[in-house]
Amino acid sequence: MLFVENRELVVPGRLLAEGDYFAGEGTFLEGGKIFSAVIGLAEIREKSISVISLQGRYIPRRGDRVIGIVTDTHPFGWILDLNSPYTGNLMVSELVGRKVDVFREDIGKFLRIGDAVLAEVREVDERWRVQLTASERGMGRIRGGRLVEISPAKVPRVIGRKGSMLKVLEETSGCRLEVGLNGRILIRGRDLKKVNAVVEAILLIEREAHLSGLTDRIKAKLEREG
Repeated sequence: MLFVENRELVVPGRLLAEGDYFAGEGTFLEGGKIFSAVIGLAEIREKSISVISLQGRYIPRRGDRVIGIVTDTHPFGWILDLNSPYTGNLMVSELVGRKVDVFREDIGKFLRIGDAVLAEVREVDERWRVQLTASERGMGRIRGGRLVEISPAKVPRVIGRKGSMLKVLEETSGCRLEVGLNGRILIRGRDLKKVNAVVEAILLIEREAHLSGLTDRIKAKLEREG
């Protein structure tokens, strides 16, 4: 039996379901009943129920696409801020896709402190050391575009169910977005007015992530401002 509706705002300890349901992320199971562990939006998918958190910092997971900022270097690569309690380590070979003799080649020509990098979390070990890779096509140093940062907990709302919100943002504005699961979003577009409109739309999504009908309102907003 379900005790909440899909996308309903719930608080920690709220009874979500009991019986033949699976406890997903953001929930806990006690006495055969599923409760919310965080403040967020109930997400019901067939027999699984989870809660999309509306608070909290980004916790890296293998396979996540992220946007990091170079904060330091070491002889074999760079340290990146991930908008997280944990930093990321990007080896030079994981950026350029080949072996590099760091004693003969200046790696400063690839990245410098302050650069933004689109990367993927390759591995997170038991000590929360985060290894990144950025050698795939389309990844690496970010050149151009507008970078906006929101709470990582609101990123699922920017993407939307099956990418619905992201599709609206891109198709209505004509801009292209790269969404980092760590709360950083890159917006590329030729029309500065439309880029700014997308930035405003993303910040609106962050503020009103808990409200229903948001996708339609964002679409209407972008159409008006386009």
